[in-house]
Amino acid sequence: MTAEAQARSSLDLPLPEPFDIDWALTSVRSSSFGTPYCFVGDYTVRRVLRLAGEPTLVDFTFSRVDRRLRATLAAQPKNPRRAMIDLAPLVTHLWGLSDDLTACCETLATDPLLTPLIGRFAGVRLIRAAGLYEALLSAILGQQISVASAQSIRRRLMDNLGDCLTVAGSEFTAYPSPARLLAAGPVGLQALGITRQKSRYLLAVAERAERGDLEPSRFAGVEDAEAVEMLCAIPGVGRWTAEVALMYGLGRPDVFLAGDLALQVAVQRFLGREDRPREQELRLLGERWAGWRSYATLYLLMTLKPGSGAM
Repeated sequence: MTAEAQARSSLDLPLPEPFDIDWALTSVRSSSFGTPYCFVGDYTVRRVLRLAGEPTLVDFTFSRVDRRLRATLAAQPKNPRRAMIDLAPLVTHLWGLSDDLTACCETLATDPLLTPLIGRFAGVRLIRAAGLYEALLSAILGQQISVASAQSIRRRLMDNLGDCLTVAGSEFTAYPSPARLLAAGPVGLQALGITRQKSRYLLAVAERAERGDLEPSRFAGVEDAEAVEMLCAIPGVGRWTAEVALMYGLGRPDVFLAGDLALQVAVQRFLGREDRPREQELRLLGERWAGWRSYATLYLLMTLKPGSGAM
């Protein structure tokens, strides 16, 4: 790619303040939503995204010096202009660039319970999936199995059925498109070690994605509670899965994962309790952080991570 073509294929965005670059990269390494990414440098990650209707390889490079994020088409697609148009809002979504963390921290800091977390985790942003379809696939594959097993199955699905692009002899894969997933069918999915039940759930998600039911426009103006009900109509999607999808797939800022076991453990330890709080108790607690419950969820979960300074 020539320098001129590269300039036309790059998007430079200033990082909002606060933005913790190290956490963003750590999240890519450890989060289930970082599965499609590959590191190609200390501060550059690469993944396949669907842009202008085709799989496209994109590099994301963070600059610690001038505090910018550069998104670059790593290989020239058929329609670079259209790809760049599609990429701009997706970059903002993936890395949480439009989240007003100043307002978030001001809101959460009014509660003495969360005040200590604001100082430790300000700048930590939600790193998201590319959309509802990807978020639902990831969440369903992670249901009721270990984190390591779920990651293994996610990668197996990507490697065998996903979009694959080769650059300089290296292969990069993504989650399969809805059409590819439907073409594989239950037999193809079960051959990858996915259970019969989860195969049925994944295909139900793919069917809805294929007919456009998971497009963000379908959820525009829809309240979170109603959106949860819409998603729970999909076989295999319960309240927890729906809330995960809204939080990470649509970037909803006010979703509280009260049914999440890890969050319950985090609150138990954070409060120094002997018993683990139940879902309904957590939902009542979360009302104190209305407006930014997704970030309250994130910051509480952060206390479980090694080196977080958890109490």
